Amino acid sequence: MEEREPGLKRVRLTGARFEAGRLPVDSLAELQKYQQVVRIAAEAEWLQAHPGEQLPDDFSESVSLTIERIDKGSADVFLAFEQHQVYVEYQVEAQDAADAIIVAAYSDAPIPDLPSLTTKQDVEFREVVASIGSTLVEGQSIEFYPDGTDSSPVSITIETHKDAVVRLSGIEDFLVEPAPSEQKPGLEVAEESLVGRVTALDADRMRFTLTLADGEEVHGFYKNLPGLLEDFRKLVNSTAEGPLTRITGDLQTRGTKLFRFWETSSVEQVEFDDTAWGARLREFTALRAGWDGGSALQISATALDAAQKLLQGVDRAQLQAPGVFPTDEGGVLIEWSSPAGIRSIEILADGGFELFVLLQGQQSGEHSETNDVAKAIAFAEAIRA
Repeated sequence: MEEREPGLKRVRLTGARFEAGRLPVDSLAELQKYQQVVRIAAEAEWLQAHPGEQLPDDFSESVSLTIERIDKGSADVFLAFEQHQVYVEYQVEAQDAADAIIVAAYSDAPIPDLPSLTTKQDVEFREVVASIGSTLVEGQSIEFYPDGTDSSPVSITIETHKDAVVRLSGIEDFLVEPAPSEQKPGLEVAEESLVGRVTALDADRMRFTLTLADGEEVHGFYKNLPGLLEDFRKLVNSTAEGPLTRITGDLQTRGTKLFRFWETSSVEQVEFDDTAWGARLREFTALRAGWDGGSALQISATALDAAQKLLQGVDRAQLQAPGVFPTDEGGVLIEWSSPAGIRSIEILADGGFELFVLLQGQQSGEHSETNDVAKAIAFAEAIRA
């Protein structure tokens, strides 16, 4: 099949009734249902991004699909969004959400949670998805192409539709409006960093996928800074062998569950030595704010870089191995403890060093500060004195 234009959604209706590209008027309801699903998700996306604000009057009208063309052979329909760039990111996310639910409903995949939807919206969303295909009769089908116009389609028939309705109604009281107490908690947004590997990049939609060390995928946008595209291109790799990358931006979460980067402020490669210290510091990059179960800060990139320089000096000086720990102020603590006393270097979130020594027999220790990594290394070398 010939390559199709990007940005189109392909929906193919098959059966004798649709031959030669005919599209009966009552079948338009199926396309309207798909548009309704997209609108529900898009409205939820907008309301999450603008808490406390009213949905713009032109939003629903703007998030509209139009029939770009109908190819012959069956009613092979190609849909496109009407061009309203101000809402384009909500259209993109909403269409992806609609496609993800449709794919899951007609496969063995679990029905995904959509964090941007309230419980009430989620029920409405599933109800409309479940109604897609209700006009079909024996010998007809609707094919949705979720990943591009030449991707493998999801086939909706009378038989598969029955199974999909059962799968979509897998939540209790599917057709009962939820009580207020059943509403999902809202998304929280905070500037945060995550470290992983960029395994997918969609330049047209200005979107990326960051795969974390445990395999969890976090999606994000860089629409606010399109110039980041070149940085992403240098780092993207579809395998687990890609370079470790730190993404910083407005991260949306629901409770402890990661959702996505709504905006991205920076992307940078993270490099650690191939040593025990490097592996330890790499672990610290996975610590999110609150990692201690309380108010602990994320370990700052500046502190991690300074810790690596210090530990490289410790290795060169062939000093005994210290303990290396994260601090709840967003820094790193490097500590030597022995019967002779305690010597520690706390690397602050801003990269400064706080030096402390308490020798055997002393009642109180000695504190000092420096911003010079060479002086911090010299302080550590005094262990041998």
